[in-house]
Amino acid sequence: MNKKSALTLGSIGGVLFSLIIIIAFIMTGQHKTSLQSTSSKLPKINQAKVMKRIDYEIFSMNNDGRYVENVDNEPTYVDGEKVGERSITSMVYVSATGKEAPSDGAGNYNTFFKNHEIENLVTIWHKDGNSFVAKGYFVVKETGAKYPFAFEFNAGYMITQEWYGRDIKI
Repeated sequence: MNKKSALTLGSIGGVLFSLIIIIAFIMTGQHKTSLQSTSSKLPKINQAKVMKRIDYEIFSMNNDGRYVENVDNEPTYVDGEKVGERSITSMVYVSATGKEAPSDGAGNYNTFFKNHEIENLVTIWHKDGNSFVAKGYFVVKETGAKYPFAFEFNAGYMITQEWYGRDIKI
């Protein structure tokens, strides 16, 4: 093999090696990009809309379940206990105030939480991207204590599940 053909063969080999390296970088770059785009596909949660939904469900005098996917409010948990057929409002009253609910029932959440006061609202998408959880605190009128709550929403901002009290396990 003469010098000219060795030089030509070496330069072709160098170009091929360079192309393989470039293709490898592009492939790994695309792989990272597709992973990044998967995690960023989840839409931004509109916290104002979440607060409006929670506020309406808790503090509305109508309490018609307009934003609840299952109007029977099942499943709802108060202090880690499934509510079932019992009055959610009365159970939350006992949990939030430490007192027995009035004999006429606790009535509306307006009787024991400061109206329309939601603090430290945090929203987190589930990994599947079909629902998210909103966690925060209501403020108790009598004591000013912060009472924990969590709601699960579907992607259409309908409430699918609720938790109240000290033992929220999601």
